Amino acid sequence: MEMVTTLYGMDLYEFLLRVFIACIVGALFGLERKNRGKPAGMKTNMLACAGAAIVSIIQLMISNKASEIGIGNIKADLTRLTAQVISGLGFLGAGVIMRGGDKVRGLTTAATLWLVAILGIGIGYGFYFFILPASAMILFVSFLIKKFETTFIEKRKIKKVIIEYEQSEDLEDIIKEIAKEKDIRIMVDKKISEIDDGEHVIIKKVMHFSLPKYVSSKYFFNIIRKFEEVIEVTRIN
Repeated sequence: MEMVTTLYGMDLYEFLLRVFIACIVGALFGLERKNRGKPAGMKTNMLACAGAAIVSIIQLMISNKASEIGIGNIKADLTRLTAQVISGLGFLGAGVIMRGGDKVRGLTTAATLWLVAILGIGIGYGFYFFILPASAMILFVSFLIKKFETTFIEKRKIKKVIIEYEQSEDLEDIIKEIAKEKDIRIMVDKKISEIDDGEHVIIKKVMHFSLPKYVSSKYFFNIIRKFEEVIEVTRIN
C-alpha cells in the first residue's frame, strides 16, 4: 500500500518542517525564560508554539477540504480555530501570574507564552521566512533591554547558588534578615530536595539573589557559609 504523503493540499514533509520550526522557535524563547529562573521553560513554550502551528495547519486543511468536496459557495473562516488558540493561551498565561503584596510576577512569562503562540500560528500558515527573523530580532532586543536595565536602571546583579543545609527555620530567617539589611532581594527560593538521614533533615535549595552592584557577592555568600547548619554553598554563576 502506497504511503499517503499529501492530504488536502498539505504535504507531509512540509507539515513536519513547519512543526519542527515551531518547536525550535518555542524552545528558544523558553530557554530565555529558563536562564532567568522564570516559570514556563523550554518544554512549555515549545509545546505552546508547536500546538499553535498544528492548529493553523489543520485550519488550512479544513479550508482545502471544503473546496475539494464542492462547497465552494460556503466560505471557510481561516481565523476561527487560530482565534481560539489566542483565547486558550490567555488562560494558560494567567496560571503563571502571581501576586504577592504589592508585586505582580509572571507577566513577562505570560506575555512570552502569548507571543510564541502567535509565532506558531504564523509558522503553521507558512510564514516562517518572516517569523524566523522576527523571532531572532525579538530575542536580541529582549537581551539588549535586560542589559540596559541592569546597567543603567536597576544597577543590580543576579547571583544564583545551590545551598545545602540542615533544616533550620532560624537559619532561613537569618539569611532573609541579612539580605534585607544589605538591600539584597531573594528572587528565587526553590527547594529541590529534602533527605532525612535519621539525625537531621538535609535541605537543598536553588536561590537567586539580586544584589546592588556595590555589594560583594563573595562576601555575602561567605557569611552564609559560616553558619554551622550550612553544609555547602555552590555558585551557579
